Amino acid sequence: MSKPVVLFRPDFLCELSASLVSQVERNLASPSIASLVKMAEILGCPVGTFFEENKTEQLVVRKSERRKLILPHHKQAYELATPSELDGSVRVLVVTLEPGEYSSMKKTTHQDKEICFVLHGEVEIEIDLTVHRLQDGDTLVFDSSDPHRFYNPTNCQSQFMLIVYT
Repeated sequence: MSKPVVLFRPDFLCELSASLVSQVERNLASPSIASLVKMAEILGCPVGTFFEENKTEQLVVRKSERRKLILPHHKQAYELATPSELDGSVRVLVVTLEPGEYSSMKKTTHQDKEICFVLHGEVEIEIDLTVHRLQDGDTLVFDSSDPHRFYNPTNCQSQFMLIVYT
């Protein structure tokens, strides 16, 4: 008896373990935003495909109706503030980081550009070896293909918008 041949291995292509990909498929685990972006790139679909969907045909997204991604064992919350109709062209994420919290353990990359706008608090954005410290109302534009992550260096909750576009 021969072994089955695996023709497509998304776990290999997006540098995730086969176990994690299987758990995500069975809705037993939630990947990081960076992992979702890589999975979407590999599968050729908008990242919004992976978020909870509230069925509306409107272009207005109420705060209470935002699609949410909450990661297990993390206090951070990601909310997709754009309607699913725009998922292919632009995504606006509202990100909340608790004091001393990073957006991910390692810096991540994906093939987009980002605008970070701080709504309240302070956020440090590590891009390659450079750290940019932003405060309320500050904005930073950067290429997401550069390794990056976000950090809240304060004792208070921080919230910022990420506008992700191609």
